[in-house]
Amino acid sequence: MPDDGETPQAREREARGLEVQKLELLTGLYEVAIGRLFETVPGGDEAKRRFAADVRQLLEVTRERQPDGPAVQTYEALLRRLGAAPPDAAGGLGVVPTPEQGLPPSGSGA
Repeated sequence: MPDDGETPQAREREARGLEVQKLELLTGLYEVAIGRLFETVPGGDEAKRRFAADVRQLLEVTRERQPDGPAVQTYEALLRRLGAAPPDAAGGLGVVPTPEQGLPPSGSGA
């Protein structure tokens, strides 16, 4: 293996960074797909409400196990994107504008 001056730890961090970028992209795509489904199916409002409740439950369990983990950020962002978090929500969730409302899309921690 050629010596490129990088340590194995640096290469591992870089590989993890690329994996995080891929996951952020996939998360964004899933968010768009889920949003479209809620908009187009009969009973979409009820399905959205149930889905948001499930995400809140996952968020609480995840916070207990990994309070600062990336999954917490992802679930919080998803709830914001769904408009399922009031502005004064515990944990600072608050509703933020979505790309459809004029802001550019961003990663899972958006």
